Amino acid sequence: MKKNSFLYGTLLLIIVNFIVRFLGFAYKIIMSRLIGPEGIGLFHLVHPILMVFITFTTAGIPVAVSKLVAHYLSLNNKRGCNKVLGLSLFLGTIISTFMSFALFYFAKYISISILKSPDSYGNIIALIPAIPLITISSILRGYYYGLKDVGPPGMAQVLEQIFRVAFVVGLLFILKPQTSIHASTIAILGISFGEFVGLLWLLLKFKYIEALKLRKSYHILLDGSLSILGKIIYISVPITLSRMISVIMQSLNAVLIPQRLQVIGYSSQEALSVFGKLTGMAMPLLFLPFIVTSALVVNIIPNVSEEMVHKNWREIGMKSSLAVRMTLLVSIPLTALFIFFANPICKFIYAQDEVGKYLSLLAYSMIFLSLHHTISGILHGMGKQVMTTIHYLIGTALQLACTYYLVANPRFGVNGFIIGFILANFSMFALDYSGLCRTIKLKLNVINAFFKPLFATIIMILFMVNIFQLLTLTPMHITLRLMISIIGGLLSYIATIFCTGSIHWRTIQYLFKKKNS
Repeated sequence: MKKNSFLYGTLLLIIVNFIVRFLGFAYKIIMSRLIGPEGIGLFHLVHPILMVFITFTTAGIPVAVSKLVAHYLSLNNKRGCNKVLGLSLFLGTIISTFMSFALFYFAKYISISILKSPDSYGNIIALIPAIPLITISSILRGYYYGLKDVGPPGMAQVLEQIFRVAFVVGLLFILKPQTSIHASTIAILGISFGEFVGLLWLLLKFKYIEALKLRKSYHILLDGSLSILGKIIYISVPITLSRMISVIMQSLNAVLIPQRLQVIGYSSQEALSVFGKLTGMAMPLLFLPFIVTSALVVNIIPNVSEEMVHKNWREIGMKSSLAVRMTLLVSIPLTALFIFFANPICKFIYAQDEVGKYLSLLAYSMIFLSLHHTISGILHGMGKQVMTTIHYLIGTALQLACTYYLVANPRFGVNGFIIGFILANFSMFALDYSGLCRTIKLKLNVINAFFKPLFATIIMILFMVNIFQLLTLTPMHITLRLMISIIGGLLSYIATIFCTGSIHWRTIQYLFKKKNS
């Protein structure tokens, strides 16, 4: 007897993601106050470089592992599962080793010629240990997700975040670095330390008998291994290309936004500070719905892959509709929250001006961003990774054009990047949704999925505004007023969702019901 694997696994990962995001937000708040906007800017200046180098191993290969392991597991082919993991680890280790040497060799060139910041050289060198650690961890997590065993990778993520925060905050307090350069280097070293702890946990949880089976599978690599390797490459290359475009865009933005702002009169420090507020403070809040959508994507890829083996289109349609509904239930109220309460939220979290203004504008893209994330995951599970890559190319071309031309226009400034971000995410969502509807019959009740959560969101905002205004008549601190308003609004949203029937109690019962394995 097993619990419903899709919903139960998703719920568990949502809890894990919430803990990880909470720790991450706390970490960013502490970092922003300890090292300031300039240190945050330096950190985010080099961080996209790491994303570029690990994209070759962590974007497509773990997804391929998850998808193929689920495929072979549905056919009761345990040997195939082990061979997928063994070949993926072998491929990932070779590529990550090569990437580590490449980053070491080109570090000075990247810092001087590309980033145009000689101070970033030490930070780039500090990125190198993270490349193989993140690669191996990602592949092992993909293996567990394919087995629908979300416990070990979930715990690894929590441990990784806890030890990363403890390492960085501890060193900052002990060493008390005098410059933002040294402080940002400590933050970068924390990435490798956290990943090492997470990888150690995954290896400890990896059963000894499974390791023996994996070793045995190496002796029969020639038996069907070229076919499996071909499948890994076929699945991973388009997804890797799509992710590569994403991280290249982050790198280009890290270079273009400060440079284009300087064209309209910003000093180098002012431009770096604006960039830090936009990408290091406002953007992380924008990805809050990913607490749910990331869990959905991780779970839906192996689930859809398994159903594809048996051509169970009805089940695929039901799970896809459920994933879209869950995404809207989270993204709609968060969009409204950040549009109407961005300033007090950002003043409470960061104690920085202008961050709230950026967040309130970026929030208009949140629904499209979240839906694109979820639907692209569904399409990946169906083997439509080439389609999603083409859609992503179109969206990023729009964003890049807006960043280059509008940011350097005094009428727009940094708002030019925000306009491009909204247009890009809307385009990618629209194309993905159209592609999904052409592939399967999506049974989506628009009233339940969209209009009822929208109505509940309106009720939530009215509650929050009135509670916040009433509390202004008291001597209560603004932080406490904000927290009480958000809690009151959240409770009103949940109550309205159940009262309108957007979610039925039988859905909650179904989450925990048992079925025959």
